[in-house]
Amino acid sequence: MKNTAGPPVMDEDFFDREKEQRLVWNKLEANNLLLLAPRRVGKTSLMLKLKKDAAGHGYRCLFFSVEDIGDETAFVRKFYEKFCEVEGCEPILDRIMNSSVGKLLKKIRKVSGGGVGVEFGELSGDDWTQLGKTLAHALNDITEPWLIEIDEVPLFVLKLLKLDDGKKRVRAFLSWLRVLRQEHPDIRWTLAGSIGLDTVTARLNMGDTINDLQTVHLGPFSEESAQRLLETLADSYGFILPSSVRDEIISRVGWLLPYYLQIVFSLLRDNAPEHPERWEPTPDLIPRIFDELLSPSNRNYFDYWRQRLTEELGAPDDRYATVLLNAACHDEAGSARQTLFQTLHAHILDPDQCSDRLRYLLDVLVNDGYLVEDDDRYRFRFGLLRDYWFRRVRA
Repeated sequence: MKNTAGPPVMDEDFFDREKEQRLVWNKLEANNLLLLAPRRVGKTSLMLKLKKDAAGHGYRCLFFSVEDIGDETAFVRKFYEKFCEVEGCEPILDRIMNSSVGKLLKKIRKVSGGGVGVEFGELSGDDWTQLGKTLAHALNDITEPWLIEIDEVPLFVLKLLKLDDGKKRVRAFLSWLRVLRQEHPDIRWTLAGSIGLDTVTARLNMGDTINDLQTVHLGPFSEESAQRLLETLADSYGFILPSSVRDEIISRVGWLLPYYLQIVFSLLRDNAPEHPERWEPTPDLIPRIFDELLSPSNRNYFDYWRQRLTEELGAPDDRYATVLLNAACHDEAGSARQTLFQTLHAHILDPDQCSDRLRYLLDVLVNDGYLVEDDDRYRFRFGLLRDYWFRRVRA
């Protein structure tokens, strides 16, 4: 097993998540899904694992990310391009080319490095809706059911929001996608993102566009899974990680996201001797590892938590959320709700508006993994993130 910190893991490097896989496959029997997970929990890795195993569950599968595209036409183009990579797609493409929308498909070609490029003709108005609908209809006519996994939908929605008539276009796109889900019962859809689509639609008052999706939350590893991951990694690199070292790592990480467990192990490897075979690190090394992890040179491992507030919430809510997190990071036990109200009240003078905004922001921060409520106090769910916030963000 490779020590991988960053890109999605696949094949023999994918670890655990058996319970989550069973849950997803069970729910897909009758539902379309909204997969919610904070960044670095392993959402994309899980989606790729589901794609790999889809045939064994009776599905053909398309997976694509829309993080790097900017409008509705590009979304539909990506849909076509990923379908064109599926073995046996040619008869369906021929049917589409001979249909009423065939004139909108200009060229389908192989591109260097693998994959397929699709060029559309001159599109106008809502032609993109007809192209996407036609492909969904064609998929639905195949006897085998399809699973379509789309990653980073919220980031795409937020890009649409910045265009002219952005809010109108977002509603039109999400409503169109909802209609596709309703019209094609033999297609299962899983929408996901490192920002919660539920949070974005709530902010835009568009919750009705995703209310047909059943939510699946992807959380951290259990302690038992974290122990096994560290043991497996150590075995792969010839280390011996005694239980005292594993326990210390797990205690300091706190919220056991596989990404941070992999990073800590990577830093541990950096401190190994030149010939580490059967090397057995001791617990007194671990504090130094975590000091290094939280140093300015490694802030990129945490900065996204701050940046995503702006991406997800926009102004001024991103600033208000930062103010609340600044208040909560001073104490491991967090801050009382009333204290957070007073903190926010300094920025929102109307008490009713302040109360409403506090309720909304705390819901977001809890759902997205920043905070956890404990006896009417809100503390950082993730001890490492609290340490980073206290050292690098708070005023």
